[in-house]
Amino acid sequence: MDYRNLLNFEGKSVLITGGTGSIGSEFARAFASCGADVAIADINPAGSEEVLDACRNYGRNACFIPVDLLSVTSIENMVSESIAKLGKIDILCNHAGFNNRKPAVDFTEKEWDDLIGVDLKAVFFVATTVGRHMIERRTGKIINTASVSAARGHKTLSIYASAKGGIRQMTKVLAHEWAEYGINVNAIGPGYVVTKQTENYVKDPEVFKSLISHIPMGRLGMPGDMASAVLFLASEGASYITGQTIFIEGGRLID
Repeated sequence: MDYRNLLNFEGKSVLITGGTGSIGSEFARAFASCGADVAIADINPAGSEEVLDACRNYGRNACFIPVDLLSVTSIENMVSESIAKLGKIDILCNHAGFNNRKPAVDFTEKEWDDLIGVDLKAVFFVATTVGRHMIERRTGKIINTASVSAARGHKTLSIYASAKGGIRQMTKVLAHEWAEYGINVNAIGPGYVVTKQTENYVKDPEVFKSLISHIPMGRLGMPGDMASAVLFLASEGASYITGQTIFIEGGRLID
């Protein structure tokens, strides 16, 4: 194994869903900096040019592909367009998702359908649509995004936790089914990360103090902490790792 060049992704093509968000955009920059061509997919193009410019500054091919993750047809079109523009998909960062916090008894059916639709159903159909392409090529790396909520019963996160727990189990099953085709399927489980979605927690001193008190390492995660783990899982260094969820949470799950 070429240990010195484990994170060299020259000649590789990466599809990232949720690619314009705080973490997804960091994935794109990280892979481009390591030599990969990148397709970022999202429902909203806002912010995409900044991400694409950053990737192109590394001399890489980078493109934006619109997708409505509540539509399987749109997902299929996203994958087809990615293959057309990049030539292939070697690595999938199946990252897109959102959160909705409230007591379980206050959720509506539509809120259930929307959150499960994006955070679980779409993750499955993105993985399986890309999976067919990887099965034909008999190679590929898929990294799903779960959460520490897949392992903990945090209040007000009933639907989100259900979706992320589903991703954790889905990752195991897909890894089992596709191992014979040379495809590795893993997941990351972020804890609290500094993003646009968590900035309100960071700004509130009392909330921030409470969060930090449960994290042994004494800080929130950064998008780069997530991207570093994803790069490893996509590398040859992780070729014997599959079906796993790697929690990246500063030790929050230790106790």
